[in-house]
Amino acid sequence: MKKKIILFVVPILFALALALPGFSQNSGSGIDHSGHIGAVVHESTIEGYSFAYHLIDIRKDPEKIKGMEGTKAADQTHHLMVYVMDPDGQAVQEAKLGYLVEGPDSAKQKLMTMGMQGAYGANVNFKQKGMYTIKAKCLIGDKKLFDRFSYEVK
Repeated sequence: MKKKIILFVVPILFALALALPGFSQNSGSGIDHSGHIGAVVHESTIEGYSFAYHLIDIRKDPEKIKGMEGTKAADQTHHLMVYVMDPDGQAVQEAKLGYLVEGPDSAKQKLMTMGMQGAYGANVNFKQKGMYTIKAKCLIGDKKLFDRFSYEVK
């Protein structure tokens, strides 16, 4: 009888152990991406605030850099946007947000974002293949929030 119970319970526990992480893995941010542009590359929650990072390859739309030939902006390959939601699920409209991007060659890009379309974005240079470390600092009133993640350019 014990052997039958063990043979019955162990597979159920094993299945639960595999299934529970799937149930707990929501988007990580609680943000609805249906109206957002670009590919989601990272999501996080910091002190109740949700961050969702989207990446847009601006080389695919040459109109975005038309007239900027020969400038630093023309050297940028992507636009990195972050959507920030407060703990009540409302979009944060009044924040200051900056990125520090370190490339595979250890070159650093220090960027301040601009608020646009409910998000904060800046152009970045991801020309080199490899792993990039992206650090974000967000000031919302007197609250300072820091985020960090890695993104690989293939």
